[in-house]
Amino acid sequence: MSSEKRVEKMRRILREEAKPALWYALEKNPKLASEIVSNLFELILDIITEMNQNLGYRIDEVNQKLGKRIDEVAARIDEVNQKLGKRIDEVAARIDEVNQKLGKRIDEVAASVDKVSRTVDTLAFTVGKLDRRYAKLLEIELRETLERLCFSSGFKVDRGVIEPGKPSVDAIIKGKELVSLVEIAMKGGSRDLYQLLRTSEVYEGIYGVKPSVLFLLSVEEPDKLTFERAKEKGIIVTMRPGKIVEILEKMVGN
Repeated sequence: MSSEKRVEKMRRILREEAKPALWYALEKNPKLASEIVSNLFELILDIITEMNQNLGYRIDEVNQKLGKRIDEVAARIDEVNQKLGKRIDEVAARIDEVNQKLGKRIDEVAASVDKVSRTVDTLAFTVGKLDRRYAKLLEIELRETLERLCFSSGFKVDRGVIEPGKPSVDAIIKGKELVSLVEIAMKGGSRDLYQLLRTSEVYEGIYGVKPSVLFLLSVEEPDKLTFERAKEKGIIVTMRPGKIVEILEKMVGN
């Protein structure tokens, strides 16, 4: 019989049998009443003991089921951890592989960049040399044009070296009681102005004659500052050889 049924049975006995008998015994036979109470306590104790046992069995059963479920969950967690660990190892291996390939590719690209950089440097150097040669050709062309025009107007054009080791210019033009120094540049600047002034001092120091006029003949138009400094120093800046000849002709009265 289950504990619930025994408890219900005890209630019925107390309500239907024990209670009337107990009232009767208390009035007629106190000893019998004592025995009835004693028997009731023993019955209650038996029921409580049985209920405790049943409860213990139930707890053990629940613990066993719960322990089994915990073991299943733990096993599942271990399984998931193993799969996850394996997957992480696979991903890490893949990352290492990608890093190696990427590092190799970066090295290849870096090598290509270095090669291209060296090629660009070589080209820049070559272009620089070509630019300088082109500038020199233009300067030579200006000088030849200047010589041709001067010759047509009766002027003589000499090399601009006055004395070895001393400052020099590109051309010295001589005419009737006239000496002119000409510096030819791709794009005239302060350095060319200084060269003209130093050469003029050398010429005057050696020959005792101060040049009549100084010219800066430029392939490209100089900047505004160069024009201003040239004007302050009495130097004429032009990009036309013909203008030099025109000024010289006016100076000699042609």
